[in-house]
Amino acid sequence: MSEFYTPEELYNKMTGISKNYFLINVRRDRESYYKFTDEQLLSTSPALLLAGKVLNLIMDGELKKAWDTINLLSENEINTKIMKLALTNVHPEVTLKQFITNLDEFKRIGIPITSVMLTAGRPSILNGVNDFSRIAVLLPRNRDTFLGYLKWMYPENLCPFVYNLCLAEYYYQQNKLIDAQMLASTTLKNFDIEGERRIMFSALYLRSKILLATGNTVSSESFITDIRNLVKEDGNAEFSYNIDAAQVHFALYEGKMDVVNRWLLTDAPDEYADFNMLDLYRYMIKMRCYIVTKHYASVIPLAEKIRPLADPGKRWMDLCELDLLLAMSLYLSENKTLAFETLSRALKIAKLHRYYRLIADEGSVMLNLLIDYIKEKGSTDFLMNLVEMTRTSAIRHPLYLTHPKTGDTNFTKIQLDILRLLEQGKTKEEIADIFFISVNTVKFHLHKIYTKLGVSKPHQAVWQARVTGLLPPSML
Repeated sequence: MSEFYTPEELYNKMTGISKNYFLINVRRDRESYYKFTDEQLLSTSPALLLAGKVLNLIMDGELKKAWDTINLLSENEINTKIMKLALTNVHPEVTLKQFITNLDEFKRIGIPITSVMLTAGRPSILNGVNDFSRIAVLLPRNRDTFLGYLKWMYPENLCPFVYNLCLAEYYYQQNKLIDAQMLASTTLKNFDIEGERRIMFSALYLRSKILLATGNTVSSESFITDIRNLVKEDGNAEFSYNIDAAQVHFALYEGKMDVVNRWLLTDAPDEYADFNMLDLYRYMIKMRCYIVTKHYASVIPLAEKIRPLADPGKRWMDLCELDLLLAMSLYLSENKTLAFETLSRALKIAKLHRYYRLIADEGSVMLNLLIDYIKEKGSTDFLMNLVEMTRTSAIRHPLYLTHPKTGDTNFTKIQLDILRLLEQGKTKEEIADIFFISVNTVKFHLHKIYTKLGVSKPHQAVWQARVTGLLPPSML
């Protein structure tokens, strides 16, 4: 007969596992979990090995098998009942009603589930293991209710700050950037004081996204340094795979193709070798990398591989993002009919759940797609508001998802100097005075510069020189 644990002892054991044995470790031990029969796994105290198998089945996308395995756990003993409730709540297909019912049961038993990693290392509180973004609309007016449930998922002293971070994510999606900024900054300070690494990642990531949305520059290297310094003491394994992907995401805004290409070659998840639901965020970043490297056809099978796993659990944010990335790929590959059809699906979800920034953050490619979509389908206030937000993002971050053109980079010193002066807004006459040459000579050099860059105007030359790296990023 298996050893019996009191609820407190079980809680301590689960907490210990969550702090020292992360999902990534469970994944590495996958074959060991699968080697044993369910009967052997159930014989452990308190069926912790069965939990490892369930988590692996979920990561493998074997969601029905995961349910079947969870249902093997008896509710007659408190140990296995708590385990069953916890595993049910991390299953991607659990309904919101069942999730809340389970939390109420934890309340009745008197044991929280703070050991369960609801973010799963992803940079979002509302869209982690479960997609809670669809209930975010209830956050502003139901603070006490949410706090009442949060204390059964997070340390009680952190619950007000977790609530504020959820609210900040919601405000961000609605484009209420000032409100989101204030809440994110406050939560960052408090998480740092309390040492809660699992949600610090989400807070830092959101703050960086807000900075980008408000026209600031976010260095991918600085972001990664901040994150790694915060999690190096505990929890690095839980975050490392998504931290690298986050760095690539911010590198896309900087136009750093070397970072993108290096990640694709060395660290990006291989959707054909070992598909893992834990990598949902990384797959989304990989689809953006496929877009910027013009591998549009590669986006389609990856998106359709994720869709049947996201759909049963009503992961609306993931489904919306999938369709946005797929629509952009189809649009860039000149299949406007399918692009518009896919975009229509995404817009319907975005309007219902207020995922406005999800669209606007995709910048110039999305802007062009929206404009063409409106020309064919007609405009609405909703679409025109999206265009305004997306246009602002495209102007502020022109390098995002744009593939630099390759051309003649054999520029003379005077041609490079003229480019720098053009960037400063100097006229042909001012440039002529600086170099003690005639205006006609300046025109001659400009003609050479325009020809090499494939442009016809000064501002186009400056822009293309930035994209190709002729003008240093520090001068952007």
